Amino acid sequence: MLDMLRIGVLSDTHLIKITEDFKIMMKKVFGSVHMLIHAGDMTGLEVYDYLCNWELKAVRGNMDDSHLKTILPEKRVEEIMGKRIGIIHGRGAPIGIEHMVYDEFKDVDAIIFGHSHFPLHTKKGNTFLFNPGTYKSSFMYTGTAGIMEIDHEIRFRHIEVK
Repeated sequence: MLDMLRIGVLSDTHLIKITEDFKIMMKKVFGSVHMLIHAGDMTGLEVYDYLCNWELKAVRGNMDDSHLKTILPEKRVEEIMGKRIGIIHGRGAPIGIEHMVYDEFKDVDAIIFGHSHFPLHTKKGNTFLFNPGTYKSSFMYTGTAGIMEIDHEIRFRHIEVK
């Protein structure tokens, strides 16, 4: 059994096709992770197929195509190394989204979500809330992703990807 599990965390990649930049980023940032969590808005089935090269835990987002909407749940809870992790994309306005996603789960140690494109790492009660941000850089955001490490506790960090 592993002493520590490293998990790559993505959301809002918004890609129809896999680009060479995305492949390079995945190898560089997530080359040594044991698992990937994607919190929705992959957008295209080709992205899902590529991410399945890792052990993938994913949910659908509001921008995902019809194929992804049929194969991915809206939300899920995964037990990983004894920790309960809620995964959801999110919906509605980005302001206060952490309250909406928090209300979607009971008895979880952490909630991973997306939708707002804004990186967030906070705690509400005993629950960590983590939004990795968006892979794509824009005039407002630097592209970001996340790493979650689990051993006897959970740790998150953001990584600039572009």
